[in-house]
Amino acid sequence: MKLRVSKSSLSFARIIHVYVSMALLLLMLFFAVTGITLNHPNWFSQSDQEPVREQAVIPSYLQPYATEDPQWRLAAGHWLKSEWAMDISTADIAEDEISLVSKGPGTYRSVTLDLLDGKAYIETLDYGAVAVLNDLHKGRNTGIAWAWILDLSAVLIILFSLTGAYLLLPQTKRLKKSLLYMVLVSSGCGLVYIYFVP
Repeated sequence: MKLRVSKSSLSFARIIHVYVSMALLLLMLFFAVTGITLNHPNWFSQSDQEPVREQAVIPSYLQPYATEDPQWRLAAGHWLKSEWAMDISTADIAEDEISLVSKGPGTYRSVTLDLLDGKAYIETLDYGAVAVLNDLHKGRNTGIAWAWILDLSAVLIILFSLTGAYLLLPQTKRLKKSLLYMVLVSSGCGLVYIYFVP
């Protein structure tokens, strides 16, 4: 039996489906490719990479050290921001040491200010382009703006899927085949989960 749906609703669904598919084209490819790189981390691993270690002298205008003084913290924060893009508001401040850690997609940096010997010790680790893409896929260390992009992408993917299914409703033969494929693939995934996933 052929399902009856209005031509106007089908036309509207087709427009949404087409434009959402084009809007999502590169994002869908991105999530597909990074799904593979995440599933096979050993293929692209750079775990043997050594961190880059540096030293720097704490500027004389920050001496004598007054870690409790707001003006001193403002000056120290400006120096840390300009040199290594570090935010002093996230620092762990002790009597003779200031420690900061910054994590971004595929990157890690720590800065330690040793107030006893007047030096800054910097350790930077870059895990590579694949690690950046993987972290973007997972939304790890990416900030609120990227989290919104991930949420919006998820909503658009849902919309794309539902409008595609809606367009099949008046096409009885294709609808039956599509439902069969959906049941087979979904059941196959369920069986793999039940019998092969530890």
